[in-house]
Amino acid sequence: MRLQPIFDIAEICAWHGIHQAIVCPGSRCAPLTLAFSRHEEITCRTVSDERSAGFVALGIAQQTRMPAVLVCTSGSAAYNFAPAVAEAYFQETPLIILTADRPKEWLDQQDGQTIRQDNLFGKHVKKYYELPQDYNHQETPWHIHRIINEAILLSQEYPKGPVHINVPLREPLYPEVNEKIGFNKKVKKVAVGKSEQLISKEDQKILQKLWHPLTRC
Repeated sequence: MRLQPIFDIAEICAWHGIHQAIVCPGSRCAPLTLAFSRHEEITCRTVSDERSAGFVALGIAQQTRMPAVLVCTSGSAAYNFAPAVAEAYFQETPLIILTADRPKEWLDQQDGQTIRQDNLFGKHVKKYYELPQDYNHQETPWHIHRIINEAILLSQEYPKGPVHINVPLREPLYPEVNEKIGFNKKVKKVAVGKSEQLISKEDQKILQKLWHPLTRC
């Protein structure tokens, strides 16, 4: 399926424990909307106003202490996320912002709903990511999976905060008639190993000797 790497984004989010998505209507973001609305482990809400949607996602992330997903179409729609994104950045609240985009060749061609979306939120996100715009290469799914995993993990690293993933999408944007939308359970999943720092017994003895005279003061 041509759009399978995009549908897999929802599967990766669910595997990481992200179960809340706020979607704003639009045509360019249709593959992303389908992915999150069809995934059984994700609660998907539609908010038509992007500025309001941003703050709804921010509130959900604050209450659940987990990243919430924000989805919008291409063009100036994403600019309306900016107030909530800035709040999320300074409040150290994780958000996964997915902005649909037109292919790069349509920039500066007077095409509607087309702006320069790279680094749109500037220094108010922890990092900006750009997905590949062509899915024909055999390594493209791996590339997309890697980026999504990295972005999700970064959003939750201290200090937590929003990350922006720009998603160029070519037409057709909707599945063909009778084409089924499915989720690949074997997508690349990346987790961070947790370690525990312990003081060796030898170092404990050294520290006890150093601290012992202080305890008698």
